[in-house]
Amino acid sequence: MKTINESSEFVNKEVYPRSNDPRAAPSPNEEIRAWQLNRATIPPGQYLLLCIRADKGQPWQKGKDGWGRSEKIILWFKVIEGDFMGAIVPAYLPLEKPERVPQGSKYFQFWCVANEFRRPLRNRLKEMPRSKFEGKVFKGGVVYVKPRSTKDVKEPKFFYYSRVDALYELIIGDPTK
Repeated sequence: MKTINESSEFVNKEVYPRSNDPRAAPSPNEEIRAWQLNRATIPPGQYLLLCIRADKGQPWQKGKDGWGRSEKIILWFKVIEGDFMGAIVPAYLPLEKPERVPQGSKYFQFWCVANEFRRPLRNRLKEMPRSKFEGKVFKGGVVYVKPRSTKDVKEPKFFYYSRVDALYELIIGDPTK
């Protein structure tokens, strides 16, 4: 298996081997589980990203008012070209209101890109399905996240991760699905 250059500032993570045999590739569930156990970190920049799964969840996190759960759409992307091909990178899209999606929200912006920049008729979550993302290839921006620490001590690199911050365009996929 190929590994990321150890001399890089980024943590050494395994990347799936390049293979055209579909039986050699792990399932999306296996890839996401591997990311949860060992978060991939890749340099910030633009990548071609394949959306392998779209989930709705309530991850435990620290918010403005302290620790708690908030509803989010979690999109799981796989880098499909370049040195970091095979790396899994999530996008966390908060839902401020469970039934409505404000136009300024990240989910609204991502959904419009997946729909070829066509706005939905109504800003209701049930009319903006998560299935719009799955199986499509996007050009997106990835950022490197370093956790904030309340102390003067640096957090261990284990807590650093990469995430998708923006989608720029739909490369491959039918926007009507």
